Amino acid sequence: MVSPGLRALLASAEGAGVLAGEGVEQGSAVHPVCGDELSLSFRMDGDCFAEVQWQAVGCPACMAVAAALPSAWRGAPRAAAAHFLHARLEALGGLAPHERHAEALALDALRAARPRRR
Repeated sequence: MVSPGLRALLASAEGAGVLAGEGVEQGSAVHPVCGDELSLSFRMDGDCFAEVQWQAVGCPACMAVAAALPSAWRGAPRAAAAHFLHARLEALGGLAPHERHAEALALDALRAARPRRR
């Protein structure tokens, strides 16, 4: 079960949804074993994340990691996204070893991101 800090964040569902408009990038990933799905949309301000939204279906860890993305990445440089996500997750109580696939899934979705098509 995810940490109490991550459970509280998930309950708030911060950033759930899809961004629209100019300059939006979207990416998604599916875990090949468990089938968890995570999609994200974001807008950059230079090299840093300005806005981040997400949609996810899967285990509690996948959902909690998705809910942590906006606060982890807002204002952070894209090149350091993995570092900022990991630090945010640790600050919220961290992930158990069997939950770490959710963190990797978020980074896979980011790597898959492309400009949104109209």
